Amino acid sequence: MSIDKFDFDSTLLTVNFATRLLAMEVDPDILVDRVLEAFCDLGNCQDATLMMYDEYDQLKGIAASLQRRRFIIDEEIPLTKAMEEAAQSLKPVVRPVCDDSIYPLPSECCDTDKTCLCVPLVGSRDRIRGFVTLYRAKEQQWDISELFQLGIISTVAAISIENSRLFRQTIEDSLTGLYMRRYLFIRMREEIQRFKRRGGPLSVIMIDVDNFKNVNDTYGHATGDAVLRSVGHILHENSRQGVDIPCRYGGEEFVILMPGSEKREAEIVAERIRAACEDATISAPEGKIKITASCGIASVEECQEPSADALLNIADKRLYCAKESGRNRVVAR
Repeated sequence: MSIDKFDFDSTLLTVNFATRLLAMEVDPDILVDRVLEAFCDLGNCQDATLMMYDEYDQLKGIAASLQRRRFIIDEEIPLTKAMEEAAQSLKPVVRPVCDDSIYPLPSECCDTDKTCLCVPLVGSRDRIRGFVTLYRAKEQQWDISELFQLGIISTVAAISIENSRLFRQTIEDSLTGLYMRRYLFIRMREEIQRFKRRGGPLSVIMIDVDNFKNVNDTYGHATGDAVLRSVGHILHENSRQGVDIPCRYGGEEFVILMPGSEKREAEIVAERIRAACEDATISAPEGKIKITASCGIASVEECQEPSADALLNIADKRLYCAKESGRNRVVAR
């Protein structure tokens, strides 16, 4: 496309919309989805890979969109010559696509019918945060409009990812990777106000690791931390991404805030968590150890005067009942 045929108005309108979607999001998981979606839309393709440098400066694949379906990668990615060139120039680089990878990655091979666009994610102070790669048929060359849009979005994406990481550090428990207690109360107040305005279901699950003090006393705090990390992982795996708020409430207690969920739905999730904890095996210097967890459930409809404290108090009382009834169980009534 020649520069005189470049429709700046429609291009800037599209870029503005995508920019707002990325800039307003601070949840890292949702942001990953939006980054992949924006690159696929603006690059007119269905496949993309997002790679980011971690805290150890290792380039890792974060996620991929294959035929518009998202896949979590979480694996180390080798830095190719094309990526090095893109990082040095701070500009997109076009190369043949690597046939040996199921994800779009650039290669130096010429015997391929697809081309890969490697876009560097340039953050603050021109620091390379990672790359996004796209590919499509060789005859479908990326035109000036697409490269212009992708160049802008790459910077917005990089800075948005930086901001989301900083935000996450302020609200995330460093041991378990779950949200902190203070963030739980912020979100609970928001959801309670939403309930008062519009109604709708809202439930919480309170989880406590059974006999956790014995674990610390018998195996030490390092093993106790391993138990908490394992439970945190179980809660994360059983929470709806971008909807539920799994938090470390304090010590060995956890809470999941579940907007839009009836109590019976929360009960199903709690039972899955209980069973997963019972099935989990944690490694310790003394050998493998087993754990169990108890759960108490409450819904906002049960509160005489809906508030965060009232909702948590009901869940806490039911958690106490679960403990008194023999532990390793779910109490919802």
